[in-house]
Amino acid sequence: MSQAPTGTPADVSRELQALRVELETLRQGQGRLSAQVRQTGGSAVAAVPGTGVTPQESASPPMPEQVEAQRAAAQAARAERQVEAEAELESAANTEARDPEWTRGTESAVARAFQSPTLAGAHLTRVDCRARVCVLEVEHDTPASRAELLPTLMELPELRGQMVLRPAQVQGRAVSRIYLSRPGERLPMTSRR
Repeated sequence: MSQAPTGTPADVSRELQALRVELETLRQGQGRLSAQVRQTGGSAVAAVPGTGVTPQESASPPMPEQVEAQRAAAQAARAERQVEAEAELESAANTEARDPEWTRGTESAVARAFQSPTLAGAHLTRVDCRARVCVLEVEHDTPASRAELLPTLMELPELRGQMVLRPAQVQGRAVSRIYLSRPGERLPMTSRR
């Protein structure tokens, strides 16, 4: 996962461009994998959503190469959807206007939550709220602290919006970026299946 932009329009623009390049690379890789699946006998392959590969009747079981190509194509499609969703979230988080009243209250509630013993292994490094979405950046002492983070935050009455956690490794440290919507609002993401 790429580093967070600092928030200036030029930084946001560069980050969006980098995400677009990454998305295009994933799409090209997915296209190559889909072509491989078709060339290796797509008739014995199950459908892979978003790739155009559809099953056909076949008496022979799929070859290991076909199974691996199918798995790789599905993984590329998932990665593409994740990049698209994260680009939408980042765009909203960096371009929305601020709502000072909601921002103050929510940022304070988030800071208080991270002072709780239940989040002892998670360290809030940044919180930035806008009109409908907040971005929390968190460093973790252990994998268990990452696993417990989202369920713990979802139990807090002050944080009743939708949440999405994006895990990453940055310079050997386990970090998470959490996108939190305002209560009653949906996160700005296009629904993907």
